[in-house]
Amino acid sequence: MDLYWIWLSELKGVGPVRQKRLLQVFKHPENVYRASPGELITVPGLGPETVKSITQARSLDRAERIVEDLAKLNINILRYDQASYLQAVKDTAEAPVVLYYRGHLPESGLGVGIVGARRCTAYGKQVTIEAATFLAQQGIPVVSGMAKGIDGYAHTACLQAGGYTMAILGNGVDTCYPQEHQSLMEQIIHTGAVLSPYPPRTPARPRHFPRRNSLISAWSYKLLVVEAGEKSGALITAQSALKQNKAVMAVPNGIFCPESKGCNRLIAQGALIYLEPTQLLLDTILATKRKTSQEILPPTPKIDYNNNQNSTVVKPQSPLEQAILSYLSSTSTPVTIEHLASVLQIDQWGLIEALSVLELEKKIKNSKGTWYHSRYIEK
Repeated sequence: MDLYWIWLSELKGVGPVRQKRLLQVFKHPENVYRASPGELITVPGLGPETVKSITQARSLDRAERIVEDLAKLNINILRYDQASYLQAVKDTAEAPVVLYYRGHLPESGLGVGIVGARRCTAYGKQVTIEAATFLAQQGIPVVSGMAKGIDGYAHTACLQAGGYTMAILGNGVDTCYPQEHQSLMEQIIHTGAVLSPYPPRTPARPRHFPRRNSLISAWSYKLLVVEAGEKSGALITAQSALKQNKAVMAVPNGIFCPESKGCNRLIAQGALIYLEPTQLLLDTILATKRKTSQEILPPTPKIDYNNNQNSTVVKPQSPLEQAILSYLSSTSTPVTIEHLASVLQIDQWGLIEALSVLELEKKIKNSKGTWYHSRYIEK
């Protein structure tokens, strides 16, 4: 029954990878629930602390409340053992054992992910509308994150062309974020689906978005990055796609256009230059993959030719990134994003991309929703 699947998915400190290892050994979540410590310790990757955490989490109260919410809010559950859970998505390491959705899941398999900047240009909007309209006409699902800007235009254009679109969220599917997309969300549910790894009543949180981005690429056989600043959150989705061995395409633009610096960088590192919608078709996937993720992911160093030793030039941090690093370096106590936003006097959503970039650069660390400077990371 769904109850034990939800219980398994909500185990603290036991992520999707270890949850699936538990399923490989015990076959069903109820068997995990009833397993003894001696049986649990035999699972690869489970240490004594994790076993203790599982055995102490035998209450089904939270899972029962979630089941009640699903019925009240007309939300569906997608379990890892169901045929409708696409195998291609299951094959990704980050695939959750439980997903929640409203609407109906795609019948034609994986789609094309379209992501990009929240503050996009007219050029980016035009490219997005053309691509999403073409995909809708071809019966190919459009997958995105329902954010402002490129995401919203991708969903809207697909719907207007009579296509299927899926929005993957960083919050419960009973909540609309951003709020101004309420009407869009309702339209997506009517003809497509909104999907999330988080149960109902889960608010949007910055720490949820890397997982959401990974799912956007997992449900896509190709990813199109339309516009992205040099340190855009869309680049994190691109990295997820590359790790999943998916084809990544980037829309080129002028080298002086700030909204396209991230896309131009992806192209310089080996991503395919996007020129026309036919490149989005499934049968061109092999031709479009030019390099492996290992070849594309490392950033291209910049060389200082005024330095006789040709040392690598480190790109200066933005003022916001400098402020974050300065504050975190002054305290060894991990802080929440809410606290950091209060100290820096900025909306916490303005911190998302800066924190993600600094984490990718290994300058800061995220642990259980709190952040601290890399100098305090235990060796």
